[in-house]
Amino acid sequence: MAKILPDYEVKKLLGSVLIDADEKYINPNGIELRLGKQVRFYSTGETKKLGTGFFLKVKPGENVIISSLEKLDFTEETVQNIYPNKMLMALVTPTTTMMREGISHAATKVDAGFRGNLNWGFRNGSIKEFTIQYGEPIFKLTLFLLEKDESPDVPYGEGETHTYQDTDGIKTSTRRIPADIPKNKLISSSFGKIDPKKELREAGYPFNHIGRELVELHGRFETVSSDVRLLSTKIEQETQVISKRLNGLPGAILEKVEVLFQKKFLWVVAVLIAAISVLLPIWNFLQAKNLGTSILMSIGVITGAVVLAIAYILTRRSNRNNEK
Repeated sequence: MAKILPDYEVKKLLGSVLIDADEKYINPNGIELRLGKQVRFYSTGETKKLGTGFFLKVKPGENVIISSLEKLDFTEETVQNIYPNKMLMALVTPTTTMMREGISHAATKVDAGFRGNLNWGFRNGSIKEFTIQYGEPIFKLTLFLLEKDESPDVPYGEGETHTYQDTDGIKTSTRRIPADIPKNKLISSSFGKIDPKKELREAGYPFNHIGRELVELHGRFETVSSDVRLLSTKIEQETQVISKRLNGLPGAILEKVEVLFQKKFLWVVAVLIAAISVLLPIWNFLQAKNLGTSILMSIGVITGAVVLAIAYILTRRSNRNNEK
């Protein structure tokens, strides 16, 4: 029967089966594996490198796939150097520390015969950004020693579908589907008919938060829209009332103002021209009599005042006649 290796047995695997593994991360029934040199972000399709002194930051709701710092060698040749006529397989599970910080990831296994870096995906299900340092433990490896009758006939790496053998860093999914699938060959649910609000609520963070905010925002928009409609209606009603009261008066008023302006403007211009025509000869005559400058200025001021007074009196009389 398969046996779970205890800590003292796991130590025997360091350097051969568990390459680049650190003894201090051995636990009672396995070993913790660490964040490696590559990460792939599902949301953007970016693959980025990590190294000493670097940190991986995963935003709320974001999914990533990471590579292990350690390399595993579960091939028959390597394992039987330590355990003759036996093979190894392992279970990969999240550490409780990661779960306590809201990191969710499913358990998986490593088949007998696998060789390479482990790739493992996880999702930040918390409402905070998750930060982890390069080389920090992130998941556990529990090793099972298989007896001869438990070992597979075709170890991993020798089958046609064993496409992840010798993984170095991150290897993307090797699954392939046709580029153009006929619609009558696609079987799906009526997911697209679900109420979008309900869909967002059930999608988890951050989508449920976004859905709640959108619902509240929609309510505010409805309130503002209602207020704008009421204001528009009120303005339209007041405009109609004013139009009825004026009853065509604006056009007549503007026409009358225009006529009065033209008359006053022409009257003022005529008075100024006449005054200048009279004053210039008088000014020349007085200069010829060699009068002093102060006397000339006094005469000019008095004459200007008289002209303005006459123009004012004539304008008042013209307005009275127009009113009559």
